[in-house]
Amino acid sequence: MKSKSILVIILLCCGLFLPFLGSVHLFDWDEINFAECAREMMLSHNYSTVTIDFLPFWEKPPLFIWMQVFSMKIFGVSAFSGRFPNVLAAIATALFVYFAGKKIKNESLGFWWTVFYLGSFLPNVYFHSGIIDPWFNLLIVGALYFFYFAATSNNPSFYYLIGGISLGLAMLTKGPVALLIVGCVVGLYWVLSRFKKLPKIKHLIIFSLAALSIGGLWFLMLYITGNRQVIDEFIAYQVRLFQTKDAGHGGPIYYHVLFLLLGCFPASFFFIAFQIQRRKMEENSFDLWMQILFWFTLILFSLVSTKIIHYSSLCYFPLSYLAARFFEEFSENKLKNVFIKITQVYMLLLGFLLLLLPYLMQNKEVLLNSVKINDPFALANLKANVIWDSYSFIPGLIIIVGVLISFLYSRKENLKSSLLSICFSIAIGILALQAFILPKVEQFTQGAAIRYFESYSKQNVYLIPLGYKSYAHLFYGQTKKHTNIKRFDEAWLCSGSADKNVVLISKITSKENYLSAYPLLKVLKEENGFVFYQVIPKKVKK
Repeated sequence: MKSKSILVIILLCCGLFLPFLGSVHLFDWDEINFAECAREMMLSHNYSTVTIDFLPFWEKPPLFIWMQVFSMKIFGVSAFSGRFPNVLAAIATALFVYFAGKKIKNESLGFWWTVFYLGSFLPNVYFHSGIIDPWFNLLIVGALYFFYFAATSNNPSFYYLIGGISLGLAMLTKGPVALLIVGCVVGLYWVLSRFKKLPKIKHLIIFSLAALSIGGLWFLMLYITGNRQVIDEFIAYQVRLFQTKDAGHGGPIYYHVLFLLLGCFPASFFFIAFQIQRRKMEENSFDLWMQILFWFTLILFSLVSTKIIHYSSLCYFPLSYLAARFFEEFSENKLKNVFIKITQVYMLLLGFLLLLLPYLMQNKEVLLNSVKINDPFALANLKANVIWDSYSFIPGLIIIVGVLISFLYSRKENLKSSLLSICFSIAIGILALQAFILPKVEQFTQGAAIRYFESYSKQNVYLIPLGYKSYAHLFYGQTKKHTNIKRFDEAWLCSGSADKNVVLISKITSKENYLSAYPLLKVLKEENGFVFYQVIPKKVKK
C-alpha cells in the first residue's frame, strides 16, 4: 500500500509539473540568475565557488546550483533543465506532506495536506519555476518535523540527526536565515509550551552538530580555496537584505499578507476557517509548530525592508497544513460550504479575468485608447505584435468549468469532491497558462531582448545591457569566460576603445541619454520598448 501511494504521488507530480516546463524562456532575474550560475560552474569546472559573469557571487550558497548543474549535464543547458530540480522538489514535497500528515494523525490528513499544497495557486506555480525556494522551504519544514517527531520517538537520536541534516542542507541552499528561522520557531515553541518535553543536551548537540557541519561545508570550502572575501560579502549581503530595500524590492508592511491571502487560494481561505474554529477542534501539538512557523515567518518578512514574494513562500506549508486540518476534522458542513462558496466566487472572477485578457489583447487598440499609459517602455511593450488565438481562452475556461463542477458537487453536499474539483482545476489551469498564455506574455516583456541575446550567442562580442539590471545576456548570449575587467566600464565599451565589437541594449526611456553621451553608439533597431545598439571599436575599424 505504501509503495502504491508513492508511485501514485510520483506519477501525479510528473503529470502536473513536467509538461510545458521549458515552454518559455527563464525569466529575469532570479530564474536566469541561478541557471547562469550553474552554466558558469560547468564552464569553469569550479564547483566550490558560485559565480555570475565569472565573478564570485556571494548572495546564495551552492546546493541548488549544484542541482541545476546535475540537471544541465543530463538535459543540456536550457530552461527545462534550469527548472527540473523543482519537479523533484514537487515530488519530494508531496511525499513528505502525505506521509507526515499520515504520521501526525491519519491518512486523511496526509491526503488533504497534499491536495491543498499541490492544488493551491502559488504553491503549485513555484514548482514550475527555477528558483531556490521550493527546496529551501521543504528542508526547513523537514528540520522542524523531525525535531518535533524526535520527542515522541523510541529512537530520538536518529530523528534529531535527520532534522539536523535537513537544517544543514537548508543552510547550504539559502544561507544562515535557515538557522534563524528554525532556532526561533523551536525557541518560541518551548516558551509557549512552558518548556515541556525539552530534549536532552546530547540530542541538541547531535542536532546542532549535524546542522552546522553540513551548513558550514560551503564556507569551509571557500576558506580552503582562498575565497574568504566571498564569505565576508555573503554576510554583508544578508545584513543588507534586512536593513534596506535591496535591488528596489520594497513594499508596504501588508505586502506578504496580500500575496498569501489572494495568491494561495483555496488553502488561504480554509486557513482562515481553521483560525475561526480551532478551539472547537481536537488539540494537536503539531498545530502549534505550524502556527508558530506561519506567524513568525509572516511577521519577520513583513518587517524586513526587502519585500520579495519568495520570502513568505515558507508560509505555504503551515497554510496548507492548517487548511487540511480544518477540512479533514471539522464536522460542520455548513461552514465548509461557506468557504467553498467563497473560493468558487473568487475563482469565477479569476476565470473571467483570464477570458478577458486574450479578448483585450486581440483588441489592443481599444485598450490603449481607453487607458492612459504614461510609461513609454510599458506602452511599447504592449504594442508588441503577438497573436492571441482561440487557445488563449482555454485557461479561463478550465477554471470556470472547474468551478461549475465544484458547484454541482456542493449542491449535492459532496464537499470533498467539490473541493477536489477546485484544486484539480487550479493545477490543470496552471498547466494551460504555461502552454497558452505565458509564451505570449513573455513576448511583451522580455521576448525581444532574449531573441537579441540569442542571435549573438555564437559571436565573440561584448553583450551588455545599458541602464537596467539583467542576467539574460549572460545565459542566452552564452557568454564565455573572460578576464578583461574593463568590460564593466560603460565608457570604455561605448567610446570605441574596446578590444572587440560591442553590442548593447537599453530601454527606450534611456535612448536619448545614451545617444547623447556616446556618439559612437549606432542604433541597429528598436523593438517592443528595447533599443539595440552596436559599437565597432576604433582598432577593429582600422
